[in-house]
Formats: sequence, C-alpha cells, structure tokens
Amino acid sequence: MQVEVTPEETAVLIRWKKRSDNYVLVRMKAEAVLYASEGVSISIIAKMVERTERTVLEWLAEWRATRMCSVLTGHAGNQNAAKLTRAQKEELKAILAQPPSRSGVHAEFWDVPAIREVVKIMFDVEYQSDSSYQLLLRLCELSLELPDPFDKHRNEKAITRRMAEVKAQVKSLLDQGWEAYTADEARPEHEAETRRMWLPRGQRTKLYVDRKKTSQSFFGALSLTSKKVKLYPIEGNQNTAQTILALDRLQRETETGKIAVVLDNARFHHAKALTDLYEPGQLLERITPIHLPPYAPDHNPAGHVRNTAKNNTVTIQHETPEETLGASAPYVTGRSFDHDSEHLPLRETRNDFVS
Repeated sequence: MQVEVTPEETAVLIRWKKRSDNYVLVRMKAEAVLYASEGVSISIIAKMVERTERTVLEWLAEWRATRMCSVLTGHAGNQNAAKLTRAQKEELKAILAQPPSRSGVHAEFWDVPAIREVVKIMFDVEYQSDSSYQLLLRLCELSLELPDPFDKHRNEKAITRRMAEVKAQVKSLLDQGWEAYTADEARPEHEAETRRMWLPRGQRTKLYVDRKKTSQSFFGALSLTSKKVKLYPIEGNQNTAQTILALDRLQRETETGKIAVVLDNARFHHAKALTDLYEPGQLLERITPIHLPPYAPDHNPAGHVRNTAKNNTVTIQHETPEETLGASAPYVTGRSFDHDSEHLPLRETRNDFVS
C-alpha cells in the first residue's frame, strides 16, 4: 500500500522521526508513512515500527484522509494539526508575497518568528512546533535557505551576448563535421574521521577526532555529439601542464580531424604555454578552444555533469578514498548527459526570500 507524500511533507516527517522529544507513537507513524511512500511492503513496515500490519494499514488510511494531522492526532494536545482554513491559507500566501513590514512585522524577511507573529495576529492561530510554520512557508513557495551571494563582477548582458556567439560558433563547427566538447575540472574529496574515546571512572569523557582529507582532480570532457564524458585523472594540482596532457589525450582519443573544446576562463586555460600549442604544426593543432564568458560557470554543460554526480554520490559514505572515487567516476562515465548550451538543467536559485 503506497501513499503519496509531497517533498514538503517528507521534510517535516523526517524531522519528526528524528526528534527525541516527540512521542514514540508520533515517530513511529512518521516512519511508517515515509516507508510507505517509498513502496516498502506493509509486512516490513510493521516489523520496523514493531506494530501489527492492521495497525500500520490504519495509520496509512488516516494519512490519506487527514495527512499531517493523522500523525499527531491525540498527542501533544494536537497543537500541530492544521488550523488554518483553505481561504486563510490563500490570504496568508498573499500576505507573505509582500515584505514583512507591510504587515507590521519588524523583520528583514519572512522566517519562523515572523510568520508565527503574523499568523497569531491575523488569524488568532498558534502552532506548537517550528516545523508547522516551516511547512506553511514551503506551501507558500518560500525557502528557508540563505540567498545566493551576489557576484558584482557578473555582467548578465555581456554573458547573454557572449553565449549567443558561443552557441553559433559551436553549431557551425558541428555542421562542418567537427567534434565538440565542453570541458571542466573537478575534484572529488574523501574525508575520513577517526574517533577515539576513553571513559576513566570519575573523570569527564574526552573525545578525540582525527580528520584526514584526500582528493583527486579530474579533467572531464562532455561530447556534444555522443553525450558521453571522457574523464582523465590530474596528477597534483590543476594547472596548465595538466591541461595540456588532458587535451593531448582527448585529441588522440577523438577520431574526427578537427575538435572544438569549450573551456571556462580559468587563468591556466589562457596561459601562453597552452595557447601557443593550438598553432599549426604544434601539439594541439587539431583543437580550437572556445572560451565561455567570465563569471558564468552555470553556462558550462560539463559543470552541470559535475554537479549531478556530486548530488547523487556525496551522501554515500565510503571507507576508503578508492571507494569514493570508484563511486563518482563510474557514475559520470557510465551515463549519457543531454546537456549543451541550449539544454542546460535549470539553474538552482535560493534567492526566494521576500524582503
């Protein structure tokens, strides 16, 4: 029996499941709903929460009927149950679309204390836990994340103009039978923690933590024709010499006579020792570099491949650096990525505070 759970509800249920100050039954219900949303069988859920299958089925039926209210009904005075009507929620959404000062709230932007104050003043409603107000913020399409930092060097008009030139140049070269890659460097890290603890009787506990970081840089090139990524390890630091080695290997592994490589504006990508090698008769004569506009890493398709790999592997813990790299590198090379300058993933933004 699978139930539907929105991302906002999932976030709240996870917090309720983890909080030690909640009632045990509240944590069990939250855990059961989360498992059911992932398609886990009733028999397994019943074993996990130590209840009968009939009880679990009743919890899930209540969830379908009253959603979040079903998890807290009868507990903690049910102070987190939905108290705002649909019309009141629409009115609240209109209020939150304006700066807090418009509603008489002294706050720079909407956060939990600010929304608690306006809900109490406007509707005479009060919830017991912060998670209820956080859910209201998310339902009103506001974020609890900090805004993205503003880069004063970024010139959007210049970026748009240059990207139009890059797209036209790449398309023209592809039409002529060239191979085109977008390239970027990446550096996965493995961090190990060793914890040692002594418990001498009558003394305070001492906890020693030893952290060790290991990293490996890669040069990645995404083909705009095959949609596959070539990944080359970089020995030591990312620099001009390592870029030359990677581009030479990329050139030798590419069958077409002419190659276009879209690069960002890292300083070592413009070094004279590298640019001289693109001349006729030199090592990289088959390669024509095309540089992205400054301060525009989000327009590099290869950068989006790196971010996708990071988002899908960073939460998986591994014992050794070899296991960490063994998880991230095959994820990149074993998939096709339909990214180019026309079909980039949506840029994630956290600038959604109302101020």
